[in-house]
This record gives sequence, C-alpha cells and structure tokens, in this order.
Amino acid sequence: MNILIFKRYLIIILIVFTVIPAFSQISQHGYPLSFSENLSQDFQEIIIPKPNLDKIIKANKLFDKNASPLKIGVTINVDINIENSGTWTNLGKKGKVWRLKISSEGAKALGIYYDIFRLPEGGKLFLYNENKTQIIGAFTSLNNSGNKKFATELIKGDAVILEYFEPNGLIGYPKISIDEIAYVYRGVNLITDNHGKDFGDSGPCEVNVNCPEGDNWQDQKKGVVKILVKNGSQSILCSGSLINNVRQDNQPYFLTANHCGMTASASDYDQWEFYFNYESAECPNPAEEPGSNSMVGASLKANAPAGTNLASDFKLLLLNEYVPEEYDPFFNGWDANNLASLLGTGIHHPYGDIKKISTYTDPVISTPYNSLAEDPDAMYWKLVWAETQTNHGVTEGGSSGSPLFNNEGRIIGALTGGAASCQNPTRPDYYGKFSFSWESNGAYDTLQLKPWLDPDNSGILVLDGVGINPNYLISLFSVDTTTVPLGGSIDFSDVSNGEPDEWEWIFEGGEPANSTMQNPSGIYYNSAGKYDVTLIVKNDIKTDTLERKDYIHVQAVISPNPTNGLIEIFFGKKVSDDISISLFDELGRKLKDFSFNNPQSKISIDLSGMKKGIVFLRITTNNDPVVYKLLVI
Repeated sequence: MNILIFKRYLIIILIVFTVIPAFSQISQHGYPLSFSENLSQDFQEIIIPKPNLDKIIKANKLFDKNASPLKIGVTINVDINIENSGTWTNLGKKGKVWRLKISSEGAKALGIYYDIFRLPEGGKLFLYNENKTQIIGAFTSLNNSGNKKFATELIKGDAVILEYFEPNGLIGYPKISIDEIAYVYRGVNLITDNHGKDFGDSGPCEVNVNCPEGDNWQDQKKGVVKILVKNGSQSILCSGSLINNVRQDNQPYFLTANHCGMTASASDYDQWEFYFNYESAECPNPAEEPGSNSMVGASLKANAPAGTNLASDFKLLLLNEYVPEEYDPFFNGWDANNLASLLGTGIHHPYGDIKKISTYTDPVISTPYNSLAEDPDAMYWKLVWAETQTNHGVTEGGSSGSPLFNNEGRIIGALTGGAASCQNPTRPDYYGKFSFSWESNGAYDTLQLKPWLDPDNSGILVLDGVGINPNYLISLFSVDTTTVPLGGSIDFSDVSNGEPDEWEWIFEGGEPANSTMQNPSGIYYNSAGKYDVTLIVKNDIKTDTLERKDYIHVQAVISPNPTNGLIEIFFGKKVSDDISISLFDELGRKLKDFSFNNPQSKISIDLSGMKKGIVFLRITTNNDPVVYKLLVI
C-alpha cells in the first residue's frame, strides 16, 4: 500500500513517552481558556502532605551566610501525570481542557519539576494560583527540545493549578509527567508575608539597583540574575552573572559560587531556574512585585574543589539555551589579574529579593577565607561595605555567587560569604578571587575558568562586557511540528540571530536528507523513529552549528481504525530490530503482549474476539514507546 494512503487511516497519537522535555522556560504569554469560558471549578485536586518543617528548619537554623547557601524549600517525590491525574472538560468545537490542582498546606510557594515534558503543536499549558493573580505560560511545542528535564517557576501560595488546552484536530497528545514538587517554606518575597518590610524579604538597609548608586552600573546589572537552585531535595536561592568570553560570541556562560548546589547532579542543573531583570524600575521599593524573565536549565563546565581553605569557591555554568534578545542581557566583563580594586560594587539578590547594589569605597584586601590576615597570594578578596546616599547596602543569604565589580565595571570575584548584615553593616564579606579561579584551582579544565572564557588561549586577562552582538551568528531554527505520521512532511524555518548568508541543513531520516535553502519545506519522513536535525549557518565573520538530537518523531501508521479484527501497522522503509507491542484497556490494564523475532515494514495483529470499545496499543521501538487509541467495533 502506498505510504501516502496511510494518512487517511491516521489516528490520534495519544501519548509520546520519549523523555524530551524543554530546556527553556521562555513562554508565549496569553491567558488560560478557562478564564473566559466560565468553566466549572469541579476538577481534581491532589493534596501533597506537608513536610516536617520543624525538622527541616532545625537542620538549617545555623545558617549564617558563611559559604552556606540559603535553603528555602524541599522537594517532595510524586508520580503525577496527565494520564493518571486531572480532569478533562470538553469545549465542543473549541477542543478540550485538562486541569489539575496541586496543593500542600502552609506552603509559601510551590514549584513543579517534570521528568518528562512534551507538548504537541497547538497545545498550550498554563500554571496559575487560586486567585489568578500569578499566571505563567503559555508553554507550547516550542519548549520541546533536548533530552533534559524541565521546570516551571514558583507559583506563590499553597496551591497551583495546571491547565492544558488541546484544540480540536490536534495530532499528538501531551506528555506532562511530574516527579517532584518543591515546597517552599521561606524567602519568596510575598508582600502578605514580609514581616512588616516594605517589600520582599531582604534587610531594610539594602539599596535598589536603580537608586543613584546604580546610575553608572546599568549595563552590569543586566547580567546579574537570581537563581532558584535545585540540589537533590533542596531548593536554594543564590545569585550569579552572565559572563563574557574572549570570542565575545554571546555564549551563555554563567558565573556563581560552587557552594550554590555543591552536590547538584547533571539532572539537577537541568532544572535550575534563572530570573532576569527582577528589579524595581525606580529607587523606592515598588507597591507591587515586579515581573521578570526566566529560563531553565544549565550544564556544569568548571568549579572549584570543595572547601574554602582549598579553593576560590567558583562555579561556571553554560545555560542550556542562548538568552533571548528581548531579555536585553549583558555578558559582564572581567579582570583576571590579581590586583586589588580601590572601589566598586556588588550587585545581587539578597534573600531572593529584587536586585540590589552594595558599594565599597576602600580597597579590597587579599586574604584567606574568613581571615583578617593579609596575603597577596590568597584566594579571597575581603571588603567592608560603605554607607552611601540611599542607605548602607550589604549582602545576605541569597546573595551567594553574585559578582564583585571593580571600579572599571569588570568582575573580580564571586561572593562566598561573610558577616556583613543590616545589623552589622561594617563586618567583612569575602569573594572568591576571579584571578585565582582563572587557572589556579587545579590543572584540569574542569577546575579553571580560562579554558572556557579564553578557549583559543589568546592570553587576554582583561575583557569588557558586551550586550547582544549583532556581528555574530547564533544558529536557531523552528518547525511547524516535531511529530508527524509516517509519510508526513515538515517545514523548517531559519530564525538564527545575526545575518547568515549560507545555510546547510542535515535531516537525519528525511527526504531529501540535505538542503541549502534558508527555509526548506516539505521534508518527508518515511520511516518511523526519532531523528536529529542540524543547521549550520555562515557569513563572512562566523560559522555556527545547532544540532537537536532526537528532535523529529515519526509515528507508525495503523489501519483500519475503527477495526473489527485484523489491523496492520506500517513502519516504513527502515524497520527497527527492537519492536514490542502491548495492548491495554481503558483502565490501563494490560491485555496482551506481542513479540516479533524478525519484524518487517508491515506487521499484522488480529484483534477479533476483543470486547467492543476503546483499547490502547503501545508500540515500543528502540525504547521509544508511543500509545495509539483504537476503536474495536
């Protein structure tokens, strides 16, 4: 049978089990459909047991900012997904909505960590609180990329509602699987829980970054970011900065402190959340909390050995995606010389609050950590903050990892800790030296900044910061869909940053397999499976490559559907050696397994004798399960 004829037999692909969640939390905005449809509020709620806060807080009561990050929450293991939880509501011609409320008594905020996250083209996911004052999303198929986990930013309060909209005619089914819930018990800047402060949870002496003290630091502040760290079962607040490299190609390198998530796993880093532009627009604290721009996910490139007496307490990450131009990012410059700065600033998010600036007017001193003894070869800069026009800014828990700037506006250190506070503003703070982190923590690339920030070994030791550089290329592309039936086609669009004049596309499993067009369309896929896509863009200045692994999903075709007995499954030209098929009823109970020693491009299965109604056929090829809905008549 001709492959193109299979389209008329295409059924709705219900579940894509492959673990390919997004690496960016960048959302498309909008509002959940339920806000305008006046839907019933009768949908499922899952109540998460409250953790033992007495035990947790007691364990953290000795926190003093000395090389110890600010713990604000814990994660709770769950098994919640769109298949086993939530309530579907049919909206007729518009489609249908899935909603689920997750709550936990006493939480100041809840965070959602996904072990699998994949949305089909046209689907939209929103999250919001009960009174609908905080809404995030829409998350769409644009968030599907990379074999990484996903996370969405904190929803304040003790309940969060997830709402997924599926329009009529959608091919594909969402895979939304939650394996952890973050229960936040302090430090999320709730105006209603601020202990009488004007805004947020930081101390009353702090200075907002857009006060007069920040007038000369407007570029540098754009690189400073608040971090929600995941470290195993701990939720932690830290700060850090985008940092420039000698190639000045906008690679999203990010500097913070090693003690921020010291034992974080690669999976944890994929769920770190980065909040850009979280600041007051003016000097006074705002009446309402300002918004921010967020991203999720990073990988560890280098870090110092553990222990402040052994190393300079730095951590270098690479964000999982380029920072969008609309975030107006700034990649801060640095000075790798071991020279004491005469004056400068620290920019940070104390206690996770809006961005603050602290000022020093006396020279920094080279010392061991938490020491008063001056040593020019030591690993830390010691300083004391100055009283300024607006107040006497210091650092607090949550400021860990934030950059220290010299009077030239370049980073010379990352905050490890210290004794400064609003109660004791003249006590010293300590920053891990950038100059020591450069190449003195050890011989390996994973212990140094230099191999990453000067990959060509140019010998440059001083570099200014830079914004988005239009002279360089960043290879990016989009598609009309990432999931197609066997014999289906996909249109590709170049959305690279910069001005490429050459394009080279590589379509694994596609026909044609290559293209030099800017926006190739009608790329056909005639074999079921997962396939990579690569785009190489070039101009006179630079070449850049983007490879997305297992990006395109081509689904087998089953016919006929409905059926009264024999069905045929078509896999196309290329057939996997590893195929297993299982049959399930509507309640998820397995009815039968099928195995094949020598699978062919077409496999026949006899369903005669089955009870009439809906059944589900799960087809697994090379550990890639997909479930199809069949109607037996």
